[in-house]
Amino acid sequence: MKRIPALAAVLLLGLASSAPADDLAAFQKAFFASTKPGSWVKYEQTSTDPKGKVQKTEVTMSRLGGDGDSVWFEVRSVPMEGSKGKPTTLKYLLNTDFKVEKNALDYMKYVQTMIMQEDGKEAMEYPADMMSQVGAAFASYVDYGANVTSLGPCSADGKVGEKVRIQGSFDVKVVIVRMKGTTDTELCMSESVPFGRLYEKTVTTSDKGKPMGTTEMRVLDSGSGAVSAIKGPVKKVEMPKMPWGG
Repeated sequence: MKRIPALAAVLLLGLASSAPADDLAAFQKAFFASTKPGSWVKYEQTSTDPKGKVQKTEVTMSRLGGDGDSVWFEVRSVPMEGSKGKPTTLKYLLNTDFKVEKNALDYMKYVQTMIMQEDGKEAMEYPADMMSQVGAAFASYVDYGANVTSLGPCSADGKVGEKVRIQGSFDVKVVIVRMKGTTDTELCMSESVPFGRLYEKTVTTSDKGKPMGTTEMRVLDSGSGAVSAIKGPVKKVEMPKMPWGG
């Protein structure tokens, strides 16, 4: 049963990588034109808590190819300064309702199957029914894209894009721990890199008005020819229905 909190935790990690993004498609810009099969982008993610403690993680997001019409995304996180744990890879099979060209960041709600592997351990595949049960245990309501505003041009590392401000709210629980509050995000969106995000800064505040932390992401590198970081055979997980599931 120890796998359940771990699975909820990595789903939250995936949520952090995919949000905020809900209403970016409303701009009708080609932000995701570079997110083609085999494309990848590597970020440095810096998280600062209310006490000033800094954690850095190297995050690589890839769109894998070579599997017919299926869309596979992969997120690999490697702990760096101030971060604990081992490098972890999450590989997602997205259902046919997901449209990469409209919004390649807003993918978590379309996950059909997830494969998770911590370096040095066995790869585990979590099927759709288990994803929905765990999701019911941890995600109540997320509306990161409630208010989207264009702030004009932006640039980073010689690349140009459009700065977007997104304000929204969240109400999230991990089994019995509940978190509520708001997010205020500035993104520099551009078609020049896969997944369309040159940089991001998100400030999170609790529903009581207290700072919960700041997360920033900046591009380190990008390219093509992505291959999965999942190693060895994949074991399919079969578990009984969660007591909190519907």
